[in-house]
Amino acid sequence: MSEPEHRVRTLLDAGELAAIARRLGREIKRDYPDGVVLIALLKGSICFLADLVRELPGPCELDFLALSSYGDGRTRVRVVKDLDLDLTGRDVVVVLDIVDTGLTLDYVLRLIALRRARSTAACALLDRQRRRLMPVEVRYVGQVISDEHVVGYGLDLDERYRNLPGLEVADEADLRAEPAAMFERLSQR
Repeated sequence: MSEPEHRVRTLLDAGELAAIARRLGREIKRDYPDGVVLIALLKGSICFLADLVRELPGPCELDFLALSSYGDGRTRVRVVKDLDLDLTGRDVVVVLDIVDTGLTLDYVLRLIALRRARSTAACALLDRQRRRLMPVEVRYVGQVISDEHVVGYGLDLDERYRNLPGLEVADEADLRAEPAAMFERLSQR
């Protein structure tokens, strides 16, 4: 009996991800030469944030925000880890792994505006524009993607696959059915 065939492909390898971080870092530095506060949404953006912040010479502060969805259809958002910094009068860039429906980003941008930031912008490694429900602007975009399931480089499925060095596209059912085998296969790519 042969092994089942799983369709997987690399969306972005480590070199391509580094190039995206360099490009977006240059764009952010150009727009905020006097410094910026980067707010990362936990947990998916952490690998991207680490690469991005190293591309920002000069003044830069970091803070983290963790959110949780709940309610019917998981349409409500609860802050699990709030910000530590005072954002009054500060330029803020929200760093995300992926923007999908735009609901989370819209919530975060409104939250930051309530905290009297001078300006806010969004920086996303991936933008799935076709699924947008809220018209949010993502000023800094790494790459636009279609409606595929992506794991690695911080993005997960049930807390698995975050530590893959690149971004891999795989069928969600395959990722759930055989997580250990799929991790082994994806990590050898």
